[in-house]
Amino acid sequence: MTDTAETPAPPKAAAPGPARLSRGRRYTIRALLIVATILTILAIFAIWANRQVLNAHNWGNTSTALLQNQEIRTQLSAFLVDQVYANVNVTGEVQSALPQRLKPLAGPAANGLRELAENRMNRLLQRPRIQEAWRAANEVTAQQFINIAEGKSRAITQQGNAVVLDLRPIVVQLTERLGLPNSLVDKIPPNAGAIKIMSGNQVSTLQNGANALRGLAIVLPLVAFAMFALAVYLAQGRRRKTLLFAGIDLMLAGLIVLVARRLIGNGVVESLAQTDAIKPAAHATWSIGTDLLRNVAQASIVIGIPVVLAALLAGSTRPATALRRWAAPWLRDSPVAVYTVVGVVVLLVIAWGPIPATRQVIPILIMIVLVIVGVEALRRLTAEEFPNATSEATRASLRASVARARGSVRGGRAGELERLSALHDKGVLSDEEFAAQKASILGDGVLT
Repeated sequence: MTDTAETPAPPKAAAPGPARLSRGRRYTIRALLIVATILTILAIFAIWANRQVLNAHNWGNTSTALLQNQEIRTQLSAFLVDQVYANVNVTGEVQSALPQRLKPLAGPAANGLRELAENRMNRLLQRPRIQEAWRAANEVTAQQFINIAEGKSRAITQQGNAVVLDLRPIVVQLTERLGLPNSLVDKIPPNAGAIKIMSGNQVSTLQNGANALRGLAIVLPLVAFAMFALAVYLAQGRRRKTLLFAGIDLMLAGLIVLVARRLIGNGVVESLAQTDAIKPAAHATWSIGTDLLRNVAQASIVIGIPVVLAALLAGSTRPATALRRWAAPWLRDSPVAVYTVVGVVVLLVIAWGPIPATRQVIPILIMIVLVIVGVEALRRLTAEEFPNATSEATRASLRASVARARGSVRGGRAGELERLSALHDKGVLSDEEFAAQKASILGDGVLT
């Protein structure tokens, strides 16, 4: 008798998992991520230094912000008044104006006039015209500094002059407002109120540093992003996870810079501020002077957030898979509508401008390119995962989920009512208490 039993079918092969990377490639990817993170941190400092030091307009904005700070303005007022007293014999002028019997009071009167002068100077520095003069003086100094750094200053290269911040016009104006004789204005030397920034023998070092700084501000970000991209490319089969780490590294670099800014600032203030009286002004100076650094670090964090979200959205978790299944029909069949919605979101972010980077052309262009690349990658992924997904099936799935949720809620209410009825039957709850708690459980809904 022939055995007619069918031969059992061979078991189906398991779905292939992600390709296993060689040890060398795994180490290469990790090294790329670590080095790229370090380069991102250095790039943040390089971009800040380039924008702050080698841009006269930014220097002027920072100087105005410094002058608008109360602590800094108080210290500056004291410095300018000291310049007046150091270059003008105020005591002698007061003594010559007093009667003979009051001449011994010239010293105390001059000291009282100093306090009055500091208060008046503080109020004077709050006026728009004076702040504009301050801004102009700082921008001139900044441009002089930049010209030296770029080798465009003949005065420096041929005569060896120092770079100074010239505040003499403000000193002269203070002298006039104090009611001192006009003849004293002519006695104020040209270098009164001059703050030395650097000496001529530091020019070559400055020029070399400026050239390196400009190059680093461009090269470091490009190399860092290229290394992140290379790490993602090499992680075949694990690119989503590597992209997630790249986004986290971008955010981590920004956070490290923000922490370093605070720690370095505390160290700088403690080393430079000799007395407690000037520490508030020193802290304010560091905070305002490194505000651009904070902005660049925040930009790194903002760039990392959508990268992390994109990696999570492309993951294998149940919420991410359900979201891709739900969006698959619209991503595949309605690209115009998808890009319209995405474009509106991008325009809202630009209009909001949460950080300065979202108000600048180059960061905005980078953000737009990343969004387009991300949307296209998501469209391809959902098309491969759910090629037969339809909008009708998606709606039916959503209705089923809502129905299950309602059933769960109703089941929970039924259990509460059973427990409540048992307590009522045992006499634990009165009729009034039972009715009140039953109404509380049911709310406005009806148990079916």
